[in-house]
Amino acid sequence: MKPKAVRIRRIRHSVARIKGMGSILWTAKHELFHIMLGFMWVWAMRERWQEMNPVWLWTAAFGSLLPDIDHFIYFFTYGKRDPYTRTIITFLKNKEWRILVKFIAKGHKYNTNLSFHNYYITAMLFIMCAMVYVLDWRSAVIFLGSMLTHYLYDILEDLLVLGHVNQNWKRWGRAKQSVVVGPPIDDIR
Repeated sequence: MKPKAVRIRRIRHSVARIKGMGSILWTAKHELFHIMLGFMWVWAMRERWQEMNPVWLWTAAFGSLLPDIDHFIYFFTYGKRDPYTRTIITFLKNKEWRILVKFIAKGHKYNTNLSFHNYYITAMLFIMCAMVYVLDWRSAVIFLGSMLTHYLYDILEDLLVLGHVNQNWKRWGRAKQSVVVGPPIDDIR
């Protein structure tokens, strides 16, 4: 049997990890909102079609999260030299998970150089969603509609958080040259 002090330390360490995970999940609620909007899209289409397919829930979850791959493309390719990305890499290397998640949650609105977060992609998704709706390709309607709700929510969030629409929404592709600056680190810790 292990000494009581060792067992107490392990319990405290486990509780601390759980508290950290709770903080991470709370901060990452942005992604959960996207999934919920995708599920709401499934519900709306279920009401319209009077049919429900459980696969649509998985399709909606995937479609709701897929547009955020744009952030990973930015981090690992054309934006890897920006101070914002370097700060994120530092937090990753130091395993400061809670600070990393809070920094990304507060700072992702400062990233104005995303290639696919723009009005043109949003309009293309709307047109494609309307086309597959007319063709009655239901899984495609769920997938594209979930992606569309993601972008529409991001636009609304920009208006609510920043007071204006982020610059990346107004151009095709990424800016020729820009430096992304995240929020002050003192606000994160």
